[in-house]
This record gives sequence, C-alpha cells and structure tokens, in this order.
Amino acid sequence: MKQFDITYFHGPFSNFVVKDETVREIAASGMTLVPLHYGTETNKAALPLLRRYGLRAIVSDPRISRVYRDDDLAAADAMAKEVVADYADYDNIIGWDIVDEPNAAKFPVLAAIVNAFRRYSPDMETVINLFPNYASPEQLGNPDYVSHLEAFVNIVRPHLLSYDHYHFLGRENRNQTLDLDVDERERLIRLSAETTENRGGFFENIEDFRRIAVKYGIDPMLIVLLTEHGPYRNLTRGELFWEVNMCLAYGMKRISYFTYWEPSHDDHWQWTNAMCDTEGNKMPHWYDVQAINAAISPAGRRLFQTTSEAVFHIGTPEPAATAFTGFGGISAIDGENGVIGFFSDGSVYLVNRDFQRENTFTIHADKPLNVLVGDAFVPMDGTSIMLGAGEAVLLKF
Repeated sequence: MKQFDITYFHGPFSNFVVKDETVREIAASGMTLVPLHYGTETNKAALPLLRRYGLRAIVSDPRISRVYRDDDLAAADAMAKEVVADYADYDNIIGWDIVDEPNAAKFPVLAAIVNAFRRYSPDMETVINLFPNYASPEQLGNPDYVSHLEAFVNIVRPHLLSYDHYHFLGRENRNQTLDLDVDERERLIRLSAETTENRGGFFENIEDFRRIAVKYGIDPMLIVLLTEHGPYRNLTRGELFWEVNMCLAYGMKRISYFTYWEPSHDDHWQWTNAMCDTEGNKMPHWYDVQAINAAISPAGRRLFQTTSEAVFHIGTPEPAATAFTGFGGISAIDGENGVIGFFSDGSVYLVNRDFQRENTFTIHADKPLNVLVGDAFVPMDGTSIMLGAGEAVLLKF
C-alpha cells in the first residue's frame, strides 16, 4: 500500500457508477478508493469520473475471475498481460481485486495470478479478502484460522492482507422498548445494542491478523460491518466509530465498509440502512460515515507511515488481548474499557472500548504528551482525556 485509504465493499449498481452525481457523493463521503466490480466497459467508463473527483480504483475484471474459477494456472500470465495492457490508459488504478474469501484449495491459482500481476504491473497491488475467524474449517480448507493465514502468506505471497469481521448481531431484538431520551431512530438502534449479545472473536481475530501482518511485514486491512442485513443489526455511530478506531489501534493500513450501496431487496438478507439505498438516495449512515471518515483521516494518514509495535487493553482485557501494565513511556492508565496501540514513531492511539457510553482515561507518562486536534498536534491539557462512545485520540511524545 502507498497511502492510507478508506474504501467499501459493494458499491453502486453499474448504471449508477457512471453518473457524475454518484461519484461526486462517494468522494464527498470521505472515501478515497473505489472498487470497480463490473464488466470491463463499465469499469473503463467509471475510471475517468473517479479521477475527476480525486478517487483511485481497485479493478476486478471478468478475465481475472475466469482464470480463478477454472483453476487455470497456465493462463494466468497471458491474462495478466492482457488485462494490464487493456487498462494502461487509466492512471488512477492502484491494483487488481482478485477474489473474496477463497478456500485454501484455491491458493495455488491465486499464487499464479498474483505472480503474473507482479510481473506486468509491478507498482500495483492485488487484493484477496480472507474469511474471518468464525468461518468453519470446511470454508477455510484448513484445520484452524492461524494455519489458514500462514498458508495463505507462504503460498500466495500476497501484496497485502485483508479480511472481514462482522461483530454486531441481534437484529431480531430491535423492536423491544427502551426508555432513552433520543429520537426514535437512535432509540431503536441503541435498543439493539443494549439487549443483544455480540459475536465473540473480534479481538482474537484482529490479534491474530495483526501478529501475522507484523511477522511477515505485510500491510493489513479490515472490512467492517456497516449495512443492516440478515442477523446484523443497524449500528449506532458509536459502534461504527468503535470498529474503525479498533482498526487504527491495531495497525490496519486501510479501512473498508460493508456496504456503501444497498445490495438488493433480497428477502433472505433484507438489506437496509446502507449509506445509499438501491436508487442512490443518501441514508442516515451516509452522514455518519462522512463524519467518521473526516474524524479518523488525519490519524490514519499519520499511522500509515509507522509500524504497530504493541496493543494492550485497559481494564479487564478481552479474550486473547494483553492487559496494559506500562509500555513506551507510559507507566499506567487509570480507567476502564480502553484499547491502546503503540507505534514505532512514538505515536499512541487510545480508543474507548465501550461503544455505548463515554469513558475518561488518566495517563501517567514519563514526559508531556501532545494530542492530535484537527490536523495538528497540540500540547495535552492535563493528564486526563474523555472519549465518547467508540471514539479515539492520537497522542505523541
């Protein structure tokens, strides 16, 4: 990866992605990178529009999918050469999207595809998104999750590591009542968060993923839940902040939302509350994500240039996490429900692990800290910081 990017998985339908208004609103939401998962001609029609609004693209092309589907290792070289030449006139492509959630049986053909693109577009990346840790061994094609990650890295030799993890379940409980002094929409969203048990394994997953990324020196990214569907509830702004700020604390170099556009009126998944509906009308989450992207981007750009050194939990640690007892010039932190990430340039990213209510943290450090406010560091006022639900702050000595 060459810069901190914010993107999404599943965007506008093909007849919308070639419209100026659609692309303008993608850029206005704070996205910087757009996946083009269309046919070749639609991809080419969209690329100049993206460039007009300063957006870069990851391109998925049917020719890539065909080699992958057919396990045609022998055809990978000629395919990559043809695809790269075909898109040579478009300078805002940064890479090639290969596939989502492959089984390990597909790793050999993925290795052939990645190697071929390295040969013909050495300055571009390839993107292969992996399963989360709640996938079964049958889905993975490996006996356990860490073995799956290790096999992927060693066989495929990927440009980057990507996975998705959707943490917030409980859609079926959203119609209960809860006495909260908020508008009806927010009341129902918070009700869901209050009365449901979230999927376990989020921190085990991100801990394992971070460890593999650091071990092999590969940039990681995470696709987080946004759109209500199936068992996944409608998220509060605090929950959305929580997801993306955990990404930054754990050293993710790119963040992706699932989804930007409502995929369909499918009776099974019952998609709703995306950033845009099926006709492109902006929904409340469009404004949530726009505000979140603006808030995290200054920190994301700085953390992109450094390396994750350690992550700790303040208060009772979640499973697989390590309790904070002092590190990197900070001897202690008073407070509960926090996550703190330390980076090689001296940056410290502190997150409120509570996505429902604010928390205050008091930092005991060897020397004064600066805090990022807007796009600049200023001296920290005192030693205590109050963070809203799921919110975070970037600190530096």
